[in-house]
Amino acid sequence: MAVQIVTDSSCCLPEDLAKKAGITVLDLHVEGEGEEQTTASLSSLELAASYARLMERGGDAGVVALHLSKQLSATFANASVAAGVFEGKVRVLDSKNIGMVLGFAALRAAEAAREGADLDAVVAVAEESLKNSSLWLYVHELDVLRKGGRLSVGQALLTSTLAIKPILQLAEGRLTLAAKTRTQVKAMDRVVKLVRQLVIDEAVAAKGNPRDVKIAVHHSDAEDQAVDLSARIGEMVEELNQLEAPTEPPEPRAHGLRRQVRVETWQSLPQVEVSIVTIPEVLQLHVGQGALGVAATMWENSTSDSHSD
Repeated sequence: MAVQIVTDSSCCLPEDLAKKAGITVLDLHVEGEGEEQTTASLSSLELAASYARLMERGGDAGVVALHLSKQLSATFANASVAAGVFEGKVRVLDSKNIGMVLGFAALRAAEAAREGADLDAVVAVAEESLKNSSLWLYVHELDVLRKGGRLSVGQALLTSTLAIKPILQLAEGRLTLAAKTRTQVKAMDRVVKLVRQLVIDEAVAAKGNPRDVKIAVHHSDAEDQAVDLSARIGEMVEELNQLEAPTEPPEPRAHGLRRQVRVETWQSLPQVEVSIVTIPEVLQLHVGQGALGVAATMWENSTSDSHSD
């Protein structure tokens, strides 16, 4: 029997992918109606019951639980309490993240479990995926984040006063400022540049055998903008593929003196796959309408599909 993988609805993992991979997705709670709607974490009793069912299904091989950042929800704390019942057989990982960063980690963990990896090995795969992933978030209505307690009053006030359209990221599980722009168009330009640099960094570091890069564009009732952003990322990758990377750094001179310059060189670029996912209601209540996010992860190539160039 295989190690079981469980996550929560903050992972934004499409239902068909979760089902195909054998991943259990627990729904975080939405309570109330209209403007009175709020969200609630999963309780320790709910989680313990779910873990027990998964333990039975997996023949006591163990459970890996991937929940949203403990800085954003009490779910992690409740999961840790629930896991204590199972004497080390349920491992709750501190993801420090949200969205498809969780989804990608769950998919990698499920893949390892299907291949027969034991509990420790599956945990290691999930942790490696989390470590090698990034998430950027553009929120059209920052006040929604502030009201939900996910952004400090100072941060929200600063950006609104200066008419800034910020790009946020998760650092140690907390939302922080990644970049400041003046318009949504410029914000999307910056996101594409961030993804571009991530792809180049992988190509340079890999020295001819880069990992694939999987990207998920998230949206909150902004499908057209998500499609446009996805297309722009695809165009950026095509442009990179047309470039012929230099094999030797040039030696430019400034006023007759040699100076050191940083030149990015690579032998081959990663394969880049872009998908679009919908931000679920439980997260929409915190990010508001029009939010866009990009999650990116490095995906290790198997022997059968590794690059030959």
